[in-house]
Amino acid sequence: MLEQHLPLDIYNKEIDMKQLILIMLISSHSLAQIIPEDKLLHLSATYVISSTTTSLVSYKYPKKQAFWIGVAAGTLVGVGKELYDIKHGNPEWGDLGADVVGALLGSFTVTIRF
Repeated sequence: MLEQHLPLDIYNKEIDMKQLILIMLISSHSLAQIIPEDKLLHLSATYVISSTTTSLVSYKYPKKQAFWIGVAAGTLVGVGKELYDIKHGNPEWGDLGADVVGALLGSFTVTIRF
């Protein structure tokens, strides 16, 4: 009875491509409305910085150390931006939080070896 009401066949773990696309569209649309654009920009910038740093540093250092160096690089840029905002803008703790999350995600998800 319960399985008739579920949109996905979780018992066989088969997901139709149309269902997957629909889920992705709904989740990305709702996420965009929950997180303000400013926070997404902070997250995106530190994601790129930390992922690039992690990828480049991974040639010289072990993976774990490269991860933390990437996180530090992204976080330091975010802290620098917030320190700049003290005199020239509007510093926010939420911006710094988005910076840290972006730095963690960037270092964790991306390691490209050339």
